[in-house]
Amino acid sequence: MTDKADLNTAARKYAAFFEQVTLERVKDVHELISDDVHFIDPFNDVKGRANFEKVFDKMYEDVQEPRFKILDLAWSGDLCFMRWDFACKQKTLGNWSFRGISEVHFDKDAKACAHYDYWDASRHFYRKLPVIGAIIRWVAARAAI
Repeated sequence: MTDKADLNTAARKYAAFFEQVTLERVKDVHELISDDVHFIDPFNDVKGRANFEKVFDKMYEDVQEPRFKILDLAWSGDLCFMRWDFACKQKTLGNWSFRGISEVHFDKDAKACAHYDYWDASRHFYRKLPVIGAIIRWVAARAAI
C-alpha cells in the first residue's frame, strides 16, 4: 500500500500538471499516470497513456486557450477528489467556462490509474449549441418544477 504522504504528493503533482498543461507539455503527464490509465469524461471513455494524450490533443484542436484552475483536493481513504474550473474560447460557444470534479485513483506506485470527470455537459455544453440546444432547453423546462 502506498504511503498517504506519497499519494498526497502525487495528487498535487497531478493537479499542477492540469494547471500548467500546454499542447507542448501534454507528454509531461506520462510520468504521473499508469500505462493502463482509464479516463472518462462526458465525451470520452479511453484507456492507456496514448489515448489519454489524444484527449488533450483533441481539446487543443477544438478550443483555444484552455485553462484549468484546481480549487481543492479532498481525500476519502486512498481516493482523491479534485474540484476544478475550466475555461477556454470555443468557436461556437465563445468564452466558455464550467466547474467540475474529478475522481482520481492511484495505484501502488502513486501513479494515477483512473480519472473520472464529472460535470454537467447538458447545462454547460449541449444547451448552448444551435438547434439541439433549443430542444434540450425545451425538454429541461418541461421537466423542471
